[in-house]
Amino acid sequence: MILINNIIFVFIVFIIQAWTADFFSIGTISPDFCIIYVLYVSVKEGRLVGTLIGFIFGIVLDLSSGTTQFFGLTPLIYSATGYASGFLDGKYEKLNKHHFTLLWVLIILFQFFVFSLIYYQNYLIQDPFGFVIKWLGTSLYTLSFLGIFQIIIPIHKLS
Repeated sequence: MILINNIIFVFIVFIIQAWTADFFSIGTISPDFCIIYVLYVSVKEGRLVGTLIGFIFGIVLDLSSGTTQFFGLTPLIYSATGYASGFLDGKYEKLNKHHFTLLWVLIILFQFFVFSLIYYQNYLIQDPFGFVIKWLGTSLYTLSFLGIFQIIIPIHKLS
């Protein structure tokens, strides 16, 4: 039942992502609301559900993109993020609150680094500074929206 409820929310978040992508875009940088949802579900439900939701989100995003150049990259990255974030399930009381926050921030930064490393590989070769700008731009922009969601629903209350 948990998985079915989350799959419904996957499509709701996907629709919100599609509707607001142009509105919140700064040049070619836009926030990734889908990975925020994967993080929240993983911390709340654990590794298995987080990995499955990440994979489903990735498949939906890859199928909707219309390109097959990097097909499978998004499910792989989102599944890995769901799995890594699932380790934080129930860890807020065991870890220092700063370490807990640092861990999920590092998970998001690493997820965007791997995605950017593959997706923007031409920037990495031609213009390394441009690559860092793309990586940090998308990462920090998504993290800023995640910070706003932290005020509304803190992640530590889910674990």
